[in-house]
Amino acid sequence: METNKNSKKIIIFGVILLMLAGLIVVALKGFKVSLMFGKHETIEIKLDKAMDFETMEQISKDVFQKKDFTLKELEVFGDSAQINVEAITDEEKTTLINQINEKFEVSKTVEDLKIYSVSNKRIRDVVKPYIVPMISAFVVIFIYVLIRFRKINGIQLILEFVKTAILTEVILLSVIAVIRFPVTDGLIAILMLIPILELIIATFKGEEKLAIENNE
Repeated sequence: METNKNSKKIIIFGVILLMLAGLIVVALKGFKVSLMFGKHETIEIKLDKAMDFETMEQISKDVFQKKDFTLKELEVFGDSAQINVEAITDEEKTTLINQINEKFEVSKTVEDLKIYSVSNKRIRDVVKPYIVPMISAFVVIFIYVLIRFRKINGIQLILEFVKTAILTEVILLSVIAVIRFPVTDGLIAILMLIPILELIIATFKGEEKLAIENNE
């Protein structure tokens, strides 16, 4: 029994340290964002002939070396590509064009590269459109829970859900901050789904308690 108590204390202490570490990292450095969230350059090139995607990917690796980049095909004809990279120098532009000309047997110039800067995307701007719909949905569900589980104290059920959801989100955000995991659209979607899953779990628990109450 004493061992279990000590184990719980260690876990709680570890969670508190993790949250403090996450808070410090966010305060000092903020969250690490993926390439598409941060300020970057977008480069578009059209070859006017079929492009081998694997060859284009290898060219991008050779040109940008250790820089993060993403590559995707444009248009339905498979003759255009878009490269997103954190930054591109004049030397890299020249090298990119030279390799494209060599590998694809075309005669393109640096002027054929369409390059434009993309400003950083703020996380709050991504989340903002979903805030009102989610709050509205939660309000409706909370009202349902209060009515449905009034016999077993629906308010307590909601409070437990809120506590668990907040704690789960804070722990996950702390882990993401500490290990410097890049924030992406997919990660934000997962973080927004967690409260919904927690609410589903809380509802199932409420149904179990209600079933026991009715049987008694």
